[in-house]
Amino acid sequence: MNVSDALLETLQDAGAERLYGIPGDAINEIVDAIRRQDRLRFVQVRHEEAGALAASAEAKLTGRLGVCVGTAGPGAVHLLNGLYDAKLDSAPVLAITGQVETRFRGSRYHQEVDLHALFHDVAVFNETIMDPAQMPRLAVEACQAALGRQGVAHLCIPADVAGRGVPSGGSRVRFVSSRSRSVPSAEELDRATSLLADCRAPTILAGWGCRDAKRELLAFAESLAAPIVTTLRAKDLVPDDHPLHVGGLGLLGTKGGLEAVEHCDLLVLVGTDFPYLDFYPDGVRAIQIDVDAARLGRRHPVEVGLAGHAAPTLAALTRGTRAAGGQAHLAHVRAVVERERHGREEEESPADPPLRPQAVAAAVSRHARGDTIFVCDTGAVTVWGARHVHLHGTQRFVLSSSLATMGFALPGALGAQLAFPERPVVAIAGDGGLAMQLGDFLTAIKYRLPVKIVVFNNAKLGLIQMEQEVAGLPESETDLQDLDYGAFAELCGGRGARVRTAEELERALTEAFESGEPWIVDVEVHSDELTMPPRIEVGQALGFGIAKVKELLQPAAERSGEGR
Repeated sequence: MNVSDALLETLQDAGAERLYGIPGDAINEIVDAIRRQDRLRFVQVRHEEAGALAASAEAKLTGRLGVCVGTAGPGAVHLLNGLYDAKLDSAPVLAITGQVETRFRGSRYHQEVDLHALFHDVAVFNETIMDPAQMPRLAVEACQAALGRQGVAHLCIPADVAGRGVPSGGSRVRFVSSRSRSVPSAEELDRATSLLADCRAPTILAGWGCRDAKRELLAFAESLAAPIVTTLRAKDLVPDDHPLHVGGLGLLGTKGGLEAVEHCDLLVLVGTDFPYLDFYPDGVRAIQIDVDAARLGRRHPVEVGLAGHAAPTLAALTRGTRAAGGQAHLAHVRAVVERERHGREEEESPADPPLRPQAVAAAVSRHARGDTIFVCDTGAVTVWGARHVHLHGTQRFVLSSSLATMGFALPGALGAQLAFPERPVVAIAGDGGLAMQLGDFLTAIKYRLPVKIVVFNNAKLGLIQMEQEVAGLPESETDLQDLDYGAFAELCGGRGARVRTAEELERALTEAFESGEPWIVDVEVHSDELTMPPRIEVGQALGFGIAKVKELLQPAAERSGEGR
């Protein structure tokens, strides 16, 4: 068994199923080892960044180890953006990189990059195998670090080490998994239940740390009659039509979510590190549950911090909490949610072209199967996905949350479809984000992955325009060259359509969602639709007005950069 064989055996033990990457000289021994076995699959992408993003999406959706591979130098460098997405969203991903031969290290050799320094910030584990006798120990440590610490591990293997034999009788260490769950002390739980007993308007803000605690979260909320507000990453924790789910929080949130938080007398933070301080209520008592004690009280002052996993901690609190009087608060928030729903239905109604993006997102929701996985990109499309893709059944919703990188939707859809081949996968993307990773639509063609890409095409970077204008700056350099993405899909060997009207959208979505082929539905949406926050501040309105006056006084050619 050589180093590459030992690596693959460890990956199998750790639950990995595939490696995303592009072959190259420094990792060819690893690629050959994959060729010689039948348990792990190599997925050839068109750009290593897409491979890392696909691995990150797979890890977020499954909780299993995602793996990506890059050769020495540029291949390894290309992985970084996807790895930072995994780091910031606490997704377990292993990055395997090649390196120049050991005899050339430190000589500024062709494609030599200091990969240890490069990966220092992104990785919780960062080591280079210099001697075959270090295997499989370092591979085991890398996998256990990624899974145990929910982050990125980096294992670098020089080209001349990857094919060398592992000494017999060497390290016998094997991967060990654990499903243990921690619970706070009885004293801390008692303090929390005392607060819960005294409150009359509790609100729960639930984050992705509740992903394995949906049943316990609902039981806890029901015992308190408390509305559940979710972070965007946790949008799929509770179906949108559940009577306790009142929306999201933040700039991409809803009026119902904002109302529930602003008018509570006790805020219960569960599995969330929600960073936007302006959306926390002033002077409100708080309980926080988080598996990482270092995060307790980091964003908002808390009276009781409970270090433990969400499921057993919520179950313990529910057992110790008598029925609370939150019904009036819940009823008030539900009334706000209903008023908001009626207004949203008007926004989502079909109209003359160009279509409103809200209507497009709602149409995608109507056509999607109850087990669909939605993969959302970053940009104005994130707003439409957050508010107008209405989840039901067992649908999932995944995005680049903390990093918020553009270009996530297509690679994320590849990772989702490979991880869940039996489920429909729908990517919702803006034309700006999709263009960044467009080449990897060919990966969907190559592996016959029936992903559906719905493009909200406004021929601009719409969210960036809004950011400029809210800051009082005129729109500048946000326009994009138009491209018929449906025709591009056809040229690649997939299926596609360009859509302008509501009738064309209905036909295209029906055909695409019933098809077993990769599709791009390119929808022309209204370019001036505003991505409004749930609450508009005076400064935002003033800045927007100033920007619009500047735009009126500035020639269009100057705004777009023509003639410069």
